[in-house]
Amino acid sequence: MGKHVNQDWAERDGNGHYWPGQPPLIPASFYPTPADPLVSPNYEGWWRRSVTLAARIWKPSLVLHAILVLPTLALTVPADAYFTAENERLQATAVRGATTAGFAPLVELFQAYLVLLAALLASALVSAIATAIAVRLVVLAATGQPVSLRAAAGYGLRRTHAVLGWGLLGGLLTGASVLLCVLPVFYVAAVLTVLTVVVTLEPGSGIGRCFAIFHADFGTSVARVATIFGITVAAAVGLGLAGAVLTTALGTTGGLAVATLMDGAFTLAAGIILPPMLVTAYADMRARLEPFSTAYLAPPPH
Repeated sequence: MGKHVNQDWAERDGNGHYWPGQPPLIPASFYPTPADPLVSPNYEGWWRRSVTLAARIWKPSLVLHAILVLPTLALTVPADAYFTAENERLQATAVRGATTAGFAPLVELFQAYLVLLAALLASALVSAIATAIAVRLVVLAATGQPVSLRAAAGYGLRRTHAVLGWGLLGGLLTGASVLLCVLPVFYVAAVLTVLTVVVTLEPGSGIGRCFAIFHADFGTSVARVATIFGITVAAAVGLGLAGAVLTTALGTTGGLAVATLMDGAFTLAAGIILPPMLVTAYADMRARLEPFSTAYLAPPPH
């Protein structure tokens, strides 16, 4: 399972941290067994656990994302249509060689871009909250508790302020890494893949914790994160190509409508598949840094 670099540290507090200078008081149950629902010894085990947990949470997760997909689309679709229309109008003006309009088309396009950016940001925040709730659904399933959307939503919403705050900081860090080079962008994005999971399950932890668990076993982390990235990028590229084909065949309005439906379907599917992959990836990373098993996430015995 890799080295536990904090073996000489002692008991955890409620946030999953260790305090130095104490004798080891970690229960044996906090070390994972081959049957652990979240922690796996290899890639095949990680994939199998992800699929198993996705099958357990698919119904409440589908309901969750079905509830959220409509307001999300209500934000992004009109903004996207507005930006597309302004962009096309600017291009048409350039083709005609019109000079009387001055800078007005550029100003209007910039306004449309700001509207689109605000809509995308709001959509990203809604997605982060949904992920936090879905993370709790995965934990409920892994620890043998009733997989209740109400219970998961109550827990996830209590973590909203932390998820949004750390999410914004993570976005700024990723954006800043663009100024350095391409590789730093991929690196930072990879490290922050489990940020929502960390913030949801470890109150008080954030970006620094992501770096710590990511580097505990670099190969394990890269394998999990690369798979999640690959699935997401492949789906995005496929949807983009399909949208371009549909726009050519049906026109801008018809193509946008069908592409919107496809985006909604992808959101529903991703909401079921990706949270278990994120939680199990986090569990694998953390278990290679310190003693950790699903037992740590289980409710305390009464």
